[in-house]
Amino acid sequence: MDSSKYSKINHIMNLGIEILRMILCFWVITLHYSGKKNKNKYKILRAYFHVPTFMMISFYFSYKTFISNDIIKYKARLERLLIPYIIWPIIFLAISTSSFNFIKIKKLIFDLSLQYITGFKINISLWFIGILIFFGIFFKIIHFLFNFQSLLILQIISIIAYLIQYKEINYRIFFLYPYYLKSFSHIAEMMPIAVTGLTLKNIDIIKKLENKRIKCISYSMIAIFLIYNYEVFGQFKGFSYSGVKYNIVGICLFISFSLIPFDKIKDKIILSFIKMITRYTGGIYYLQETISYILYKFNYFKIRRFYMCFMIYILGYLICTIFSKLFRNNKLKYLFY
Repeated sequence: MDSSKYSKINHIMNLGIEILRMILCFWVITLHYSGKKNKNKYKILRAYFHVPTFMMISFYFSYKTFISNDIIKYKARLERLLIPYIIWPIIFLAISTSSFNFIKIKKLIFDLSLQYITGFKINISLWFIGILIFFGIFFKIIHFLFNFQSLLILQIISIIAYLIQYKEINYRIFFLYPYYLKSFSHIAEMMPIAVTGLTLKNIDIIKKLENKRIKCISYSMIAIFLIYNYEVFGQFKGFSYSGVKYNIVGICLFISFSLIPFDKIKDKIILSFIKMITRYTGGIYYLQETISYILYKFNYFKIRRFYMCFMIYILGYLICTIFSKLFRNNKLKYLFY
């Protein structure tokens, strides 16, 4: 296949991933804000497949950054993560804190320090960005030390991470810790998933499967159905993302949405519309806690939890649309992407 033609098709295929990102982003919001009653009623809200899939997608598309010796490109990626990780907790504190005194300021500084260390004290959703930053640095060090063998080393580390999970070592280490320190338990849980993202890109999985779309999507859906409805891989003590099932479901979701034949759609308006509505999932993810705090001030949204989830997403999209344009020539735009 002509390389330029493949590049064009691959770009269109990425629309499937953009749709998946949008679904995952809203899924995360419903997990956080749909309420205990709805989570007990709808099993899908308690299926923690969204964040692992996000992790896999992130490192799939970051593969070239980690194998490249282009430090400028790597620093730019790190910057895109550090800016929201540092600034959003400060914004949230500024909005949520009504008054200041010496004792309160001291506590705020302490909480902010814990937030930056754990990603889980003020803006709990930012633990994910903290893990991305940590893995980004760690993977780059491994590549620097082992070069062409770096992916193999990371795969070995991933196997060890699974052993730590299945032997319940990870659970025993973090079980008695405060909730904000439990965020460190996600390192062992997310390591294999991040490395899977790098591995899938290394073997160029989507290009290899593009001629077997229907079969791959069908098998992926069957695998997701079985894992969702049955304890195919058994049970053990762990945290939210323990076990190989999250990796497998992430792979299946990634492959399925990547192979949706958007290249068959010739209408540019439809393709542009899909691209437009799937923007800003990162910014919406960052904003969810700040927006929910404001909405919780209104009793209307307290009793209509799913309405609130939609409002969080829509308001987040609108805010990101406005401020990403306002800061388009400024690095603060990374707060909204």
